[in-house]
Amino acid sequence: MNQAWSETGDRYILKLFRDFIFHSIGFEGEPIVDMAHIIQCLNKFDAGSHDKICLTSRDEQNVIIVSYSELHQAFDRAFTELMNYGTTGTS
Repeated sequence: MNQAWSETGDRYILKLFRDFIFHSIGFEGEPIVDMAHIIQCLNKFDAGSHDKICLTSRDEQNVIIVSYSELHQAFDRAFTELMNYGTTGTS
C-alpha cells in the first residue's frame, strides 16, 4: 500500500475532517475533547448535511471549505476504492 495514500484528493480532506473532529486544540495547544462537537459532526456527516465547515491542516498551510455532503461523497469514493483494491489486489 502506498504510504502517501492519505495525502491526496478525497482522502486528504477526510484526514483533515478526522483531525477537525477528534484532534481539536485550544488556544494554548491543549487538547479539547468535546463530545457534543464529535456527535454533531458525525450526525451531519452521516446525514450528508449541506452545512459547510473549514478544515485546516495541522501546519495551518492548507485551508479547505467543504460541506458534510461533499465529505460523505469523498468517504464513499475512498471506501469503494479500498474495497476494489481488496478484491482485485490493484489500485
